[in-house]
Amino acid sequence: MLTASPDLRRYLTGFASSFGFVYTDAQESVFFTDPRYAEGARAALKNAFIAVEVAQSEETVLDYIKSKKIKTLAVPMERVSLPQYAALKKRRFKLTDSMPALADAMCFKTEEEIGYIAKACEIAERAYADLLERLKEGMTENETAGLLEYLMRKHGAEDRSFETIAAFGKNTSVPHHAPGEDKLKRGMPVLLDFGCKAGGYCSDITRTFLFGEGGEENEEFKTVYGRVLEAHLIAAENIRNGMTGMQADAYARDHLKKYGLDKFFTHSLGHGIGVNIHEEPRLSSRSGDILRNGMVFSIEPGVYFEGKFGIRIEDSVTIENDRVRSFMKTEKGLTVL
Repeated sequence: MLTASPDLRRYLTGFASSFGFVYTDAQESVFFTDPRYAEGARAALKNAFIAVEVAQSEETVLDYIKSKKIKTLAVPMERVSLPQYAALKKRRFKLTDSMPALADAMCFKTEEEIGYIAKACEIAERAYADLLERLKEGMTENETAGLLEYLMRKHGAEDRSFETIAAFGKNTSVPHHAPGEDKLKRGMPVLLDFGCKAGGYCSDITRTFLFGEGGEENEEFKTVYGRVLEAHLIAAENIRNGMTGMQADAYARDHLKKYGLDKFFTHSLGHGIGVNIHEEPRLSSRSGDILRNGMVFSIEPGVYFEGKFGIRIEDSVTIENDRVRSFMKTEKGLTVL
């Protein structure tokens, strides 16, 4: 098996790098990288079963594999570029796809992986608590996103999980709004979708709140917030080991349907979380993925009213002893600053 994709290399070795190949067969695993990473890799993997070798190019790695008389080589087909594919075919390897096996293995988290995700969630929540104390009228969305990312780093994050979403006012109706120069005003709803990495593993959390009391328009927001929160809690309470992603999604979607809100729930209930922010399993109205003990995923029902406001409430969770356990400790009831 030959793996070049950075996220899959990180999964296999625990070591982050911008260049490298991991070769694995029945006898050995070798991490090939260039001199920029060799010393760090050897230090990080000195007690592992993975050897570290210096290779300046892919050709060096393919020469090594060919010297072992390997004929069939497994590669993650969806991550292989056309030039990489051409180089492999030129060496007359018979190729097979390793991605299904990798994706299946990545679904199930070890105790160590769970620990990293728990730490990433803790860091994100500490940063969020600090941010709430620092938010001031007149701050921009971009400034808020940058401050939140700084606070995650300050509390020990090695990186963000994805580009932080900070949306004020009517911008909250755009699920993946890009932070801009809109300024925070009293009475505005605020949506923050953020996460960070610890040990290479991601956290994912969304909180929606009000920046002070507003007028009558906020009464509708408060009512809808309560329905979304109920949908989140119902899903978290009822998701079980062995059910499908479709069944999980239905708990939240069916509850919102009682109030005519399901048509405003425009995305899926959740997604797997690991070294990547989006992995298997999928929790959606079409997903046949089976949820099992040891999986980590998000629960994030949301509703969005174009030009008015949006609400999303998200936790990173795992299935443990057949039931959902959330990594998050922060209050999910409506916060009014």
